[in-house]
Amino acid sequence: MEAAEKSDRLIEAASAVLKAAPRCRLNAVVLHKALFYLDLASLRDRGDTITHNTYIGIQQGPVVAKYQTRLIGQLEGRGVAKQLSEWDGSKPIVLECPPERFLFLDDDAMGLASAVTSHFAQLTSGEASAFSHENPGWRMAWEAYLRTKKPSAVNLHIALQQIVEDDPWMDRPLMDDDELFAAADAGDGADW
Repeated sequence: MEAAEKSDRLIEAASAVLKAAPRCRLNAVVLHKALFYLDLASLRDRGDTITHNTYIGIQQGPVVAKYQTRLIGQLEGRGVAKQLSEWDGSKPIVLECPPERFLFLDDDAMGLASAVTSHFAQLTSGEASAFSHENPGWRMAWEAYLRTKKPSAVNLHIALQQIVEDDPWMDRPLMDDDELFAAADAGDGADW
């Protein structure tokens, strides 16, 4: 995938997240976490991430690699959003002019962005970081950084474990052969 498409996908996803947030603004840390978990939810539900970007493990949790340029710089450079410096030290990112149409996010992806945002918009930066620190993919990347002092990519397939553990199908015991054949016989009647 070309860098230009990855950039466009990231900006669209960030725009969708910001659009779904109260007052169309999120603290930068919360935006990063919402994007990370949006990609994880998409990987879980759709088999692929939305942004196709790499996340690295930093002390505050997972962020898009080179986020100052790839995310903040692009949002501001394209006139999509602006990062403010507030009196209390916070640095919210405010949506100013979202894309007129989304090329990479369909209705399902927009719904997923809204659902993820509704969860993260309620969290402070510290709470969002703490939640991401529970992620096994981030923990591995952070431990690698501590050993090498070089940013390490978060393995999204390992990171996915954090959000699939609560899925009901994961808690169901495996069927034995008799149960499997009985379920197959009760199905569409196809012979195995």
